[in-house]
Amino acid sequence: MSTPYALGCQLIRILLRFAVVSKPLSLLSKVWLRHSRIQSHLRTFRFDGVIDGGANIGEFAHLVRDVLPRAHLVCVEPHPDCADRLRRIGFEVVPYALWHSSGTLTLSQPAAQSTSCTVLPTSAPKSSWAVEGIRLDELPIRGNRILVKLDLQGAEVEAVRGMDKLWPRCEALLLEVSIGASGSYEVIRQLLKQKGYSEYSTVNELESMGRVAEADKLWVRSELLRSLED
Repeated sequence: MSTPYALGCQLIRILLRFAVVSKPLSLLSKVWLRHSRIQSHLRTFRFDGVIDGGANIGEFAHLVRDVLPRAHLVCVEPHPDCADRLRRIGFEVVPYALWHSSGTLTLSQPAAQSTSCTVLPTSAPKSSWAVEGIRLDELPIRGNRILVKLDLQGAEVEAVRGMDKLWPRCEALLLEVSIGASGSYEVIRQLLKQKGYSEYSTVNELESMGRVAEADKLWVRSELLRSLED
């Protein structure tokens, strides 16, 4: 083991003993690792169109704009404050909620200080309001090698069911899934397998009570992966 590497490992072990340092250090390392994985995948597949469903304040959108500046990027975000913020920093925004059909939905905000919202039923939300729903294949997205990223607080399955006319142009999907007996992962895995996609990467995991409760997983069209192997 090289001396700099050994010293670095020893320094990290010392820092992790102190909660005041270990907590922010662990958080920063997880964010860095997530960003690094996403950037690597964007560079590998060179998508020419990206849908950022549940764009929130633009964390993912900024990565896309940095790595793929020529790709057509559409941010879908129904929360009005987040949508306004995205517009102010120059992103193209569709202020609707993704769903399997168009129409009026109820968007609920579970916490007063949170911008994370859902169109699924929520017990005792801090606030809620009516929003318009839109299908993925109704979005004005250009390109023939499209990445669909969805972080919809549980509504990912319903949104994917609105992709009918978009499937031929979709090369990959980056989806937040819930893990467990009643989670969305197995439903999504089976659906995408039938559509010809293979699970390629896990870019992020969220643990609860010692087990993985949620994950961000990337599925890529199987024929594209075979072409990369040739």
